Amino acid sequence: MTRFPGVSVYLAVTGALTAAMPLASPAGRHLLMLLVSVVALAAVLGVLPRVAGAERYPYRFLALGLGWLVVANAISLSTGHPRGAVGDVLVAISHVHLLVAAVSLVLRRGRNDVGGLIDSSVVAIVVAALTWTALLQPGLNAAEIVVGRQTILLTTVLLLAGVLGALLRLVLMVRRPPLPLVLLTGAIVLDLTGTTAAVTATGSITATSSAWREMLFMVCYLLVGLAAMLPSAHRMAQPGPTPKERPFRKRVIFLTAAVTVVPLVSAIRELLGVRGDTALLTVGNLLIVVLVAIRVSRLADQREQAEARMRHQATHDLLTGLPNRAELWTRLDAALARERTSGGPEVVLLFCDLNGFKEVNDRLGHLAGDQLLAEVADRLRAGLAPGDTVARYGGDEFVLLSAGEGADRRLEDHVRVALSAPVPVMTEWVRVGASVGTARSGGGLDADELIRRADQAMYREKASSRVA
Repeated sequence: MTRFPGVSVYLAVTGALTAAMPLASPAGRHLLMLLVSVVALAAVLGVLPRVAGAERYPYRFLALGLGWLVVANAISLSTGHPRGAVGDVLVAISHVHLLVAAVSLVLRRGRNDVGGLIDSSVVAIVVAALTWTALLQPGLNAAEIVVGRQTILLTTVLLLAGVLGALLRLVLMVRRPPLPLVLLTGAIVLDLTGTTAAVTATGSITATSSAWREMLFMVCYLLVGLAAMLPSAHRMAQPGPTPKERPFRKRVIFLTAAVTVVPLVSAIRELLGVRGDTALLTVGNLLIVVLVAIRVSRLADQREQAEARMRHQATHDLLTGLPNRAELWTRLDAALARERTSGGPEVVLLFCDLNGFKEVNDRLGHLAGDQLLAEVADRLRAGLAPGDTVARYGGDEFVLLSAGEGADRRLEDHVRVALSAPVPVMTEWVRVGASVGTARSGGGLDADELIRRADQAMYREKASSRVA
């Protein structure tokens, strides 16, 4: 820290304010809380000029969240006592902005693991809901805290838990996470711990509490500001790695279980004759169901994309991206069926075998040969008429499929123009040609016979070129 005097000054100031908390009077504690929140807000605002573009969004919302906390602390100081429900509402609004900040951070750093982050948030919210039922809500009922305030408190606890779950996922995704990200996660842990302790003891987040509990919030402010002041703060918003996804069936089972937890707990409470928890049923179910709905939607999209990739891989050549032999036969059968049904247009098949490919492959190696095939495929694919097909038949053989009058001449000209210019391969330019054989269906040929005739015509041209 000695290399960064601003960080050292910040730690000295916030550390002194935090250490003074146990010695201060109630009014003095309000002042200390306000001062440390202002210093933390200033630290977050100070990082904005150092962060570029869209990476500022997490810090902007973090600053808004701290700003609402500053307002809540200022009200407490000006009145000499906490403002109860008003303070709880301000803190809840603050936590909404902190949640948005975390979501912004997640969408940037965790853009390759959005599903895993949603899962982690759901788990954290479920754990918080169970903790609320077992530890917090019974005490609130005994203190006769009205349902409205209970709902605000529960919303705060569940939002913090969701943020914490997502941040823990980000931290655990990599072996060496950025230190500011670790500090921000630690701040959320302390905030959730302090909130839980305050609610358990007083039934409110902003009611007068012990100095030691309030120190948790002081340290929370300290960590947030420190995370923003570190030179590596901008790394928090950089994309992280893509982790391995769990099997689809396991994810569905997990999400189904997550949705049933809160209703199941509520049903058990009713069976035991315990007073129902309207706040948990409303807020807990809403948060979990929304997150699970987003996750299921993403799973459905991912499954469709995976199936589309599998269909594409089954019908296309991996090297060139062109339709493979099986897909060519499918399209050829369909074209011949249309020709037989409507009486036209006549199907034309062009069989091409590259001349000069073997020499390049032998002289420069297989990687150069693959590069040459990929470049030739791109040239043959470019400029084709709608409805035409070019496929890789195998090795250095390509087949073009079309229909209609003059299609044979058009395809032959297309191949000649595509291969007229030299092709860049490795560090040099090479020239390749093609022996071309053309066959027309005439309305009475099947796919086997049409391909056989085009293949024979290609070999006749290759043989004649060698004689010449």
